[in-house]
Amino acid sequence: MAPRPSWFFVGFLILIIAVLAFLMGKGRVSKTVDSMVMNNVLIQQIAELSSLEVRGNASIKSTNIADDGSLTDYLKKVFIERTVNITVPYVAKYGIDLNNQKITIEEENKQVYIVLPHPKLLSYELRLDKANAVSRKGLFESDNEEAYNKVMQKLYAQTREQLEKNTTFREQSKEKIRKIINDYYAPLNMKVHISFSDEIKSKVLEQTPQ
Repeated sequence: MAPRPSWFFVGFLILIIAVLAFLMGKGRVSKTVDSMVMNNVLIQQIAELSSLEVRGNASIKSTNIADDGSLTDYLKKVFIERTVNITVPYVAKYGIDLNNQKITIEEENKQVYIVLPHPKLLSYELRLDKANAVSRKGLFESDNEEAYNKVMQKLYAQTREQLEKNTTFREQSKEKIRKIINDYYAPLNMKVHISFSDEIKSKVLEQTPQ
């Protein structure tokens, strides 16, 4: 769920456009509307505010037990087992990062063409205060905070990598950005074509002779 201030800001911008469109119909603020159509800063702010928030649970199991039914494994369970199951809620955000990048806006015959950087994972946080851990220890084992921290680091790295490669969430982020920018232009009765940099690269590769 996006933060309330973001939606308020986007809604406020759309309201401004609606008023300007009404005035434009009376032949008065065409220059102002033109500047709104081609305003890179506003589109940049809208795109950055259109981040997609994803919540879920990250889980990991670490153990030194093979569970192969052998006598050795049985003795390890009794004396030196170190097994831990950890589940931690996470919050991830997807969107476009415009640092050192730019957006392209072109307008022709009531049609607007916008090219944006492709969405990616912008942030990822484990809610450690809500972590749930279940452990089993052998008779000769004691609490090992260092080992626990290593498991948590592994969990963080694994889950972050999975989320960075998650194409479903990236596509959902694109759709959210498209919808909000289309809503921004709707009062001007303009058709908007939004493309992302990775889509353009894919089309170029597809058209390249083998």
